[in-house]
Amino acid sequence: MDSEDCAALIFTLKHSDRVRLNLLWTSIPAGETESILFTLDKVSQLSVDRNLLLRFVHCCAASEVQQGAAVDLLRAVQHRLDLSCSSHVELSQEGQSETLSLTAEDCRAVSTILRRSSRKTQLDLQDCEVEDSGLDLLLPVLDGVRLRAGKAVLLQLVSLVPVSSERDTVRRAVSLCRALGGELDLSHTTLDQRTCAGLAQMLDFSEVLTELDLSHCELTDQLLLTLITHLHKVQVLE
Repeated sequence: MDSEDCAALIFTLKHSDRVRLNLLWTSIPAGETESILFTLDKVSQLSVDRNLLLRFVHCCAASEVQQGAAVDLLRAVQHRLDLSCSSHVELSQEGQSETLSLTAEDCRAVSTILRRSSRKTQLDLQDCEVEDSGLDLLLPVLDGVRLRAGKAVLLQLVSLVPVSSERDTVRRAVSLCRALGGELDLSHTTLDQRTCAGLAQMLDFSEVLTELDLSHCELTDQLLLTLITHLHKVQVLE
């Protein structure tokens, strides 16, 4: 789309109501993102790929005024922030990675609009790589999230649970367990001492984690000693 196309779209949306808008794999000039964002109150359902969704998220988080549009964005995407490759361009070039690398600034923007949500939002981080500093920004808002993530990101999140403040550690442990729906699958991953320490804190401080899969993790005796006194909290253990 060029600027004239965007102007026509914005005019149409402003004079419409409850429009289903499909912008999957659509190229939009950078300067038009904000204008489209402020017409989303007219959109009942928005379909976008993850790259355009991330642009809308950044636009929402850019200022206090634009943060007000976050409610309309979340409603339009059915309270689902899908950054997985399922919402990516299917006709990708050969050799193009399906992994999306999220920076701390990306996560700060996601965190900002999630704070505006009045209901549970599904955050899909499958096929994403995320910096530890970015996950640190997401952990405080996980209370309002249903989380789907790859195992590499799950390992990072678990390892980031323990912090210097016990109060914050408890909050992180409980929020992460709730975001995962009480189920944590770490099967076929390599756990280290830091991850096991975080998992022990999750089990110690939360009654929510009821199903835990540690199959094929090659746990050593030393790592198991960190966990063994907490595993009785789990109802189903693989």
